Amino acid sequence: MSKSDILAKSHWESYPFKIEMLAEKPKNNGRLDEEEAARLEGELHVHDYGRAETGMQLRWYWVIDPAQQRIIACRYELFGSPALRAAADMAALLCRNKTLQEAANINYKSLEYFLRDHPSNPALPPEKQYEILFVLDAIAATVKRIQGEEPEASEMVCECAGVNRIQIEKAIRDFDLDSIEAITDYTRAGAFCKSCIAPGRGMADRSLYLVDLLKEIRKTMEEEKKASGASLSDKPFKEMSVEEKRAAIDAVIDEHIRAMLVMDGGDMEILEIKNNGEHTDIYIRYLGACSGCASASTGTLFAIEGILKQKLDPNIRVLPL
Repeated sequence: MSKSDILAKSHWESYPFKIEMLAEKPKNNGRLDEEEAARLEGELHVHDYGRAETGMQLRWYWVIDPAQQRIIACRYELFGSPALRAAADMAALLCRNKTLQEAANINYKSLEYFLRDHPSNPALPPEKQYEILFVLDAIAATVKRIQGEEPEASEMVCECAGVNRIQIEKAIRDFDLDSIEAITDYTRAGAFCKSCIAPGRGMADRSLYLVDLLKEIRKTMEEEKKASGASLSDKPFKEMSVEEKRAAIDAVIDEHIRAMLVMDGGDMEILEIKNNGEHTDIYIRYLGACSGCASASTGTLFAIEGILKQKLDPNIRVLPL
């Protein structure tokens, strides 16, 4: 597949306006060099992710404040589709001014919402979801390298797409995938020669097939669900652990709050949850247009806190940072 094939005009036809705009006129594409890093009093880090032969390769240029471990400048170069360019461009914007750990915590829902034309319309069709996940994986891998961590070894499942067992298991768990088609949509595994899907589809036998991996992980997920006992919806909010509270809060934000913020060009992220006596304090940060909005500390904040109190617990307090 040549670069001209990937970037051909025909690829635009199914893309929404924001994806097309970011891909045609990216704001953060390009390089950063040592001179720019010195001017910003930071350290330059350049890291590659993916391979051009699989159709997707991304190179991050990050300038890091060594004292705070904060990303003070972020640019990228890539080989891939317009949707991948749009996702990378938006991710570069979201990474800026975040600490390394905060960047690693950017999740699929936040990035995907920022790429939407309208809160109720998905940014990409199902078969293109892997573009967003690829960018998020590239961020996580870059953070690990900067922090001196070695990538976790994992068996390669789909050589054509360069997808390993860890990536597939994470996608199945994160998105509750229950079919090979869904795995392909979110990871590209099985999209090409298809020999990794099931026995008999290739010339040689393999040690691991997608059908077996899906069956194994779904079985484990069901066992974990049974072992966990009561669901979050059956458990009083005040009795939940911090991790359980985060899951419950995220669910309410996704269902009742995020669309309201995205309509105005903004979003929010949870930085920390603290149990403070009878109160649960939720520390948040506004993103996009919300970060500079006058009502972010008044009307918008009261609306967010009110919804969380109504849906979860009256002793919730929301504190913007």
